[in-house]
Amino acid sequence: MIRYPDFIRKYAYQRPDWRATHFEGRDYSWAQMNRRVHAIAWQLEKLGVKPGDRVAYLGLNSHWIVEIYVVPSMIGAISVPINHRLSVEEMVGVIGDATPAILIFDRHFHEQAADLLAQCPSLQTLILADWDQPADDLPDGTLHYDTLIAEAPAVADNAFDESASRSDDTMILFYTSGTTGQPKGVMLSHSNFLVNATGSGHLYGYRQDDVLLLSGPLFHLGTGSRVFTALAYGTTMVVQPKFEVVDTLRMIEAQKITTMTMVPTMLNMVMNHPRFPEFDFSSIRVLTYGASPMPVTLMERAIAAIPGITFCQGYGLTETSPVLSVLEPADHIPGNPMLDKLSTVGRPILYSDLRIVDADDNPVPTGTPGEIVVRGPQVMNGYWNRPQETAHAMRGGFFHTGDAGVMDADGYLTIAGRTKEMIISGGENVYPIETENALSKHPAVAQAAVFGVPHAKWGEMVYAAVALHDGKPASEDELIAFCRERIAHYKAPRGMTIWQGPLPLSATNKLDKMTIKAQVLASQGSEYTKEAAT
Repeated sequence: MIRYPDFIRKYAYQRPDWRATHFEGRDYSWAQMNRRVHAIAWQLEKLGVKPGDRVAYLGLNSHWIVEIYVVPSMIGAISVPINHRLSVEEMVGVIGDATPAILIFDRHFHEQAADLLAQCPSLQTLILADWDQPADDLPDGTLHYDTLIAEAPAVADNAFDESASRSDDTMILFYTSGTTGQPKGVMLSHSNFLVNATGSGHLYGYRQDDVLLLSGPLFHLGTGSRVFTALAYGTTMVVQPKFEVVDTLRMIEAQKITTMTMVPTMLNMVMNHPRFPEFDFSSIRVLTYGASPMPVTLMERAIAAIPGITFCQGYGLTETSPVLSVLEPADHIPGNPMLDKLSTVGRPILYSDLRIVDADDNPVPTGTPGEIVVRGPQVMNGYWNRPQETAHAMRGGFFHTGDAGVMDADGYLTIAGRTKEMIISGGENVYPIETENALSKHPAVAQAAVFGVPHAKWGEMVYAAVALHDGKPASEDELIAFCRERIAHYKAPRGMTIWQGPLPLSATNKLDKMTIKAQVLASQGSEYTKEAAT
């Protein structure tokens, strides 16, 4: 049996002076990190945290949240990273569901922490994770994370061996984004993350001497999963509070970053920034991407603009910890026989028993779209306090992803979109990603979001919101005609909004289609229901 705190102990023994984390100009070695996590675990236990209890964290990326990923599990408790972009009301809902007694927060969220303490009955203690002591504006009794470390006695490595959670126990709750209702807590175990790290890390080409940049939000598993891979491999983690293009470019150069992860919108922002050519990317060996579909044109631009870097894509979900399939580095090399697979998310990795099924859960023939279902050791323990939803998602022994996909004869998986996002127009099924990929090939298009809107004749019609590159104008009619030359007419937009400025992003840097659609409907009124030209 091995648990994630054991990796910190392992590297504190094997390479004690090697840098484990870098944040805001300060480094901690593996030996120092080991001392810190044991000290905080001791203090949490002294504060009354028991096996099975939850400990919440609210803050931007930092070495503190990296530590709190694993510390609660050392005493059998469960970590709960909170999406800091939620409103206080939404945070109250998450805390009301997880019922932690302790909230650890950073300097950016003083006001929210005080509000949550007042509004959430379960919360008893606030702990500030900051270089400085708590300010006067915080509630009386607020503790200080690093002072707790300094005041803790020396704690033996094996002090918590009996109380620590076991390999298959839930160590962390990642709450889903809640785009279709109340966020759900996804229960993930040490084993889930270790399977993910060992099953995907070698495909990405990760090495122990890597320097990993963590810039995506760590309340989300898209970047968070890299923490677990880094802990397993013993690599250095350079933590950026949040993704900002120029700061990210500077950090890559200054810290000699060798590997990092981006969602497509982040890569697009980097590639389009006027200062992109100024920075030295030569240290980067591996750039992984995922979390949302990658436009083929963007990938082709990146391959041409950043020669020598290995690109690799991972597809997965929070519930699968997360990776299910990988488009390997070899698939990205110009001239390789599988280069036409860039529009796919690769092939299922070894432990993914992944299938495409119809509405009755029957496997469909190769090349036929259906829902992606999967079973394997990477699948979650379930949804927190939601046995019925867990049973529904896991019916037949397979986790139902809610993603629509197609498997080709070579075993490559193409994501067609969320099954709930599928547009049924005039009896035809349209998956938005096909239309978005067609739009992205137009040289004026910077971003495209496609969704269905009500239509008096067709039931739904395909609608697009498009952001253009600066200085590259294009009309709605031109873009619709462009699509019709490349995909079936029924898949092309029948209506379109040319967006002023970039399209809105969600908390995880994906296109926020719910907000985009709501704004379109609010601005267009009933105009979108008019019959478009055929």
